[in-house]
Amino acid sequence: MKETPEYKTQESIYQSISGGPELLAWFGQVPSFHDAEIVSLEIISRGTTTLKVKTWNLTDRVGTDGYYVSEKHAIVTFVMEELVHLQLEGFQPQNVIDGLDLSKTNAHPDHSSFYNEKDSPMDFDLMIQPCYGMDGIIRCKRISVNFVPSKF
Repeated sequence: MKETPEYKTQESIYQSISGGPELLAWFGQVPSFHDAEIVSLEIISRGTTTLKVKTWNLTDRVGTDGYYVSEKHAIVTFVMEELVHLQLEGFQPQNVIDGLDLSKTNAHPDHSSFYNEKDSPMDFDLMIQPCYGMDGIIRCKRISVNFVPSKF
């Protein structure tokens, strides 16, 4: 992944949340979540909301089948507490995303008109970029991440 300012910002956020350093160590970088699949989303209004995403690292190596080789497959779970805002659309039976960005709230000031509460620089935005199916933004007060290595 190219080290842009946004990448560095995401890397520092992952370093600061529970489970983030372990996720970075597993993938060796901030995961891009490009072509990842949303496995589940459980929304609890006054509890813990979880988003599970099946993802991997895509290498620059080409296999004998002519496709890029993927590695480090995992189911990544984002655990969010105290939802502030939820804006999702396009849910389908299969939900493939173009990417997933984790940022602090003030990183997206152009979205502030969508939210009911005043922006807090302590809040987190999980932005799901569209490909096929669900996309949107989940804003919460606290977030952590964990993962389970997988073969798929």
